[in-house]
Formats: sequence, structure tokens, C-alpha cells
Amino acid sequence: MFDIGFFELVVVFVIGLLVLGPERLPKVMRAIGHWTGRAKTTLNNLKYEMEREAYNEEMKERFKKQLQELGIDEQTLATGQKPETPSSIEQSAQSPVAPPAEQQNDKP
Repeated sequence: MFDIGFFELVVVFVIGLLVLGPERLPKVMRAIGHWTGRAKTTLNNLKYEMEREAYNEEMKERFKKQLQELGIDEQTLATGQKPETPSSIEQSAQSPVAPPAEQQNDKP
């Protein structure tokens, strides 16, 4: 992100030593490190929240697409009404299918 090399850090440290003095420099560096760590943590949390929100939006879009493919609208789903199904699905649901155990007993 920042293109700061070792030499630049040494120059900043020397200037800080001259301006602040040897008594206050360690305290200031510790405070800068603390606030830098907090800023990194906050940015990482923000990044995580944004990724999670994007994932949730993607899942909502997939859910809506699947509802449209099934022919179910959100109003029907919200009210808890039974969705209208095509007649071929209704017919297959009404015709009973024998379980495999009963089919095996018929053989001699």
C-alpha cells in the first residue's frame, strides 16, 4: 500500500527522536502502534461485514430465481398458502407408488 522502505523508516525515527526526545518517543510509538492495530482491526471487521452482506444478497437472488422457476411468488410464500402446482405434478403426487419391500415379497 505505502512504498516505505527501511531507509525512510530510519529517517522518520531519527526525526521523531530529535523532535520528541528519548523520554517521550517510546510512549508515542506505543500509542501509534496501538491506534494502528485498532484501525487494522476495524478495517478487517468492515471487510468481513461487507463480504457477508454481499453473500447474503447473492443468496437472496438465488432464492428468488428458484422461486420463479418453481412458479411460486413471494406473496404466496409470505401468507403460507399452498402454491398452485402444475397438473402433472399433482397427478404424480396422487398416484401411489408401492414401496420396494412390497415389490420384493411378490416374487416366489
